[in-house]
Order: sequence, then C-alpha cells, then structure tokens
Amino acid sequence: MTPEEFFMYLIIGLVVLAPIGARLYRRLTLNRTTQQLREQLNQSQSNQPTQAPPERPR
Repeated sequence: MTPEEFFMYLIIGLVVLAPIGARLYRRLTLNRTTQQLREQLNQSQSNQPTQAPPERPR
C-alpha cells in the first residue's frame, strides 16, 4: 500500500467514522442526561408536600 492510498483510506474512514461516533456519543450522553433529570425531578416532587393550588381571588 502506497502512502497515498493509506492517507486516502484514512481520510475516507475519518470522514465516515467521525460523524457516526459523534452521533453515538451525543445519543448516549443525551439518554444519560435525560435519565438524571427525570430522577432529580422525581426526587424534588417526592420531597415537596402536596398542596392544593391557591384559589384565584374573585
């Protein structure tokens, strides 16, 4: 394999693999962040006493 072929395949691989890797990483971190936010929201809701909403003055 000549150096030209090596770099050609390297560039093609990076052009294809870099966006795929970025999408996978973004999806994994998005799922993890969403799960953490849901857990925090559930904890904050369970810590707050349930109160009736205040009535509007008439």
